[in-house]
Amino acid sequence: MKLTVLGCHGPYPRAGGACSGYLLEDEKTKILIDCGNGVLGKLFNYCGDLNKLDAIFISHLHPDHMSDLMVLRYAIAIKQMIGKLKQPIPIYLPANPQEEYERIQYNGAFHRNIIHEGVEVMINDIKVTFKRTDHPIECYGMAFEKNKKKFVYSGDTRYFEGFIDFIEESNLFLCEANIMHKDLTETVPHMSGKQAGEIALKAGLQRIVLTHILPEINPTDLLNEAKEVFPNILEIAEEGKSYFI
Repeated sequence: MKLTVLGCHGPYPRAGGACSGYLLEDEKTKILIDCGNGVLGKLFNYCGDLNKLDAIFISHLHPDHMSDLMVLRYAIAIKQMIGKLKQPIPIYLPANPQEEYERIQYNGAFHRNIIHEGVEVMINDIKVTFKRTDHPIECYGMAFEKNKKKFVYSGDTRYFEGFIDFIEESNLFLCEANIMHKDLTETVPHMSGKQAGEIALKAGLQRIVLTHILPEINPTDLLNEAKEVFPNILEIAEEGKSYFI
């Protein structure tokens, strides 16, 4: 599997950048994971034909993870109308907040599927499972598995021990790290770089990529903070960069 970073900032992008969005591919499958501000234009660089997009997975319905769905739905509907798209695109997402869930649909652009813990989805040869995270609204971490390879995306979350079992044995863990540890308070619903390193270490992982970076933070500082506790392969997500799993 190959993961390409389309956007890696939150809750707003840096200049010229994008919020959360990732393209997961294998030989016959393309899956969009999250679709925040600025992601759609970048997606078209890798998947100009929406007929080749097999599914969309949305971790939660905060705008920096789903706002470009509001534009993607227009592209789908228009391409259907002019005969360039055969059918609605399957989308997997939480049902809450309900008003956001209802607002996403437009002229049948999406075939909506509700996710929660216990759901297992097969997209061609890729199995997808979910773990509820600790965030102010319903949010899910996601595991994508194929041929004994496992990729896990954290979604948004505070640090919590219940996440460790879910991320164990992942070959690549894409983990949010939105804040420096010195600035972390009980009201911040995200992990620091240090906490991302700690949870990966406790899970026995060998490779993590930090994402959902606040533009005000120097990425090098965040990376160094995580390196203090995590001795293995550690990177900051870069838009346009691909990672092989």
